[in-house]
This record gives sequence, C-alpha cells and structure tokens, in this order.
Amino acid sequence: MNLDHLNLRVRDPAACRAFYERWFGFSLAFDADGGHFLRNEAGFLLALVPTDAHLPLPAGFHVGFSLEDPDEVAARHAAMSAAGLSVSALEDFRPDDAYVSFRCWDPDGTEIEQFWEA
Repeated sequence: MNLDHLNLRVRDPAACRAFYERWFGFSLAFDADGGHFLRNEAGFLLALVPTDAHLPLPAGFHVGFSLEDPDEVAARHAAMSAAGLSVSALEDFRPDDAYVSFRCWDPDGTEIEQFWEA
C-alpha cells in the first residue's frame, strides 16, 4: 500500500502551486474546484484547494521530502535562504547520526522538512 495524495486547503492556490513547482518538482495535472492538482515524477498527487479561512495545522504536523545526499540538502537550504524563503537552521547530525535536515514553510504556512538519511 502506498500513500497516493495529500489534500491541502490553502488561501492562495496559485502561490502554493508556484512554490511546489519551483522547489519540489511538481507539475500541473489538472485544475478543479478552484484549486490546482499537481503531480511529481513518482506520481504523487498534491491537491491545493482554496479555503477562505486559514486553519493552522496541529503542532508537529509537517510534510517530508527525502533527498539523495547530504550535500543536496545543504544546497537546497542555501538556495531557499538566498531566495528569501522562511527556513530553519540546517541541522547536520553527522558523524554520530547519518541525518541532515532543515525545515521550510510554504506560502500558506505548511511546514516542510527536507532531509537526507543514510
């Protein structure tokens, strides 16, 4: 069994679409219900459906994207920082733990972890 899709209710579907296309390689699959439905190369569907009121997600909720190597995590952190996006500090737990990570937030405030784990 595989996780197939994620439906996010967002205030600005266009801004969120641009964010996920630019930074996470999603592309438009179709539009419906005033929102954008995006797919990545693995076939995962991300639905960005409009909502009037922002409802913050529970503390600790986040979406995670794994990357191929720790240098890619560091490079994405630098690029997102340079672009003025909200990002956390880069956490590099090597050599004790084979884990490198940082967090960023999409235009609607959804927390996203980007990480490498051996």
